[in-house]
Amino acid sequence: MRVHFIGIGGMGLSALALYFKSLGNDVSGSDMVFNTMIKKLKTHGINVKIGHTSIDRSINLVVKSSAVPNDDPEVLQANELGIPVINRMSFFAKNIKPLVGITGTDGKSSTTYMAAWIALKNGMDPTLLCGAISGDPENANFRLGRDGIIAEVDESDPEMQSVQSEIACLTNLRYDHLERYENNPENQFRSIKKFLNNAHYTVVPDSFDHDASITFGKSGNLTFEQSNSTFSEQVFEVKYKGEKHIAHLPVIGNHQIYNALAAIGIGIIMGISLKNCVDALSDYPGLHRRLEVLYSRNVSVIDDYAHTPDEVRAAIGSIKPHFKKTAAIFEPHRYTRFMREYKEFAISLSNANMVFVTEIFGAFEKGNASPDLLVKELKKLSVDVEFVKIKEIPTKLLKAPKAEAYLFMGAGMITNAAHEFAEKLEELKW
Repeated sequence: MRVHFIGIGGMGLSALALYFKSLGNDVSGSDMVFNTMIKKLKTHGINVKIGHTSIDRSINLVVKSSAVPNDDPEVLQANELGIPVINRMSFFAKNIKPLVGITGTDGKSSTTYMAAWIALKNGMDPTLLCGAISGDPENANFRLGRDGIIAEVDESDPEMQSVQSEIACLTNLRYDHLERYENNPENQFRSIKKFLNNAHYTVVPDSFDHDASITFGKSGNLTFEQSNSTFSEQVFEVKYKGEKHIAHLPVIGNHQIYNALAAIGIGIIMGISLKNCVDALSDYPGLHRRLEVLYSRNVSVIDDYAHTPDEVRAAIGSIKPHFKKTAAIFEPHRYTRFMREYKEFAISLSNANMVFVTEIFGAFEKGNASPDLLVKELKKLSVDVEFVKIKEIPTKLLKAPKAEAYLFMGAGMITNAAHEFAEKLEELKW
């Protein structure tokens, strides 16, 4: 079967492309910009074109990212040729029946990889489909195994309600991507509930209204108490059915404790003991762009995928107690989200000592919203803020007042600037 993926450089779509390639299919794809994921796809023999490409008549199916509009030139050409075009999540739901499906507004990539890591450390051989690149030696968002699929399920697409998992997990639910749910939170809530109801076993936060197999949090049946955590390690006691064990999770950010609890709940349902689940996380390698330290000498450069107000708040909150002066460099993501929540972003970003706001990353969306709206809101909150173009960030930060920590946040091109800045600091031995 010949399958062409439009937007193949995205984390979710690239994992699907790698999976279908591993099954012996002929896979190709296109994307608007080159990134490290496309480089990896090419090493696996997948033909990827940068920019719009011509659709070959021999292609059997076109799968597009949900961010790709229906008037995309490749989509239109496929329609003219009579080649079926399907959105990523519809393709996922029709072709993949996960052992574990993990969804939620925040933390689903981390929880997905933690669950897979627990399985791997306890003798299982799962297939992994993740929305982020792992920090282990394989550096992958995909691995092919034999013992069932552990997959991230994107809550931004209403078709996620059709995914049928043996075990379904919800990390949390804050209403985002509402433009895809007719701007109605109830529509997204119903999709989440349907996804959970499709499963035989469920793991959900204790605050979510669902009759789950395991609930996690401060008052669920899988609970925790935090103690002795440091900047780079979260230490907490996990409790389940009268059993207690101390967990050592080697990542930044106490919000990761909730992701770990969800993954432990999944592990328990998979038949792994509480102790073995907890022990497995002691050498969890983490994910790239999840409070990833790129440079640490006299100053630190940290890269994070945060692109919603709560994610930004959590990211800043995780590092601020450990540094006297923190600079946040933020790339807004999607025009619809920006216009809906720029005031909330301002509140979240105001926790940093300095803020630099970049251009908006549209992610295939068309719009003319200006980042100046966010800059003005931050100034109302008496924040030291200015706008800077992404390509000028490294030079700008070298000339600006020095911070102890530079936190880069966003889901688009900001990571390139973070790496470039870290490389410059390495050269200068800051």
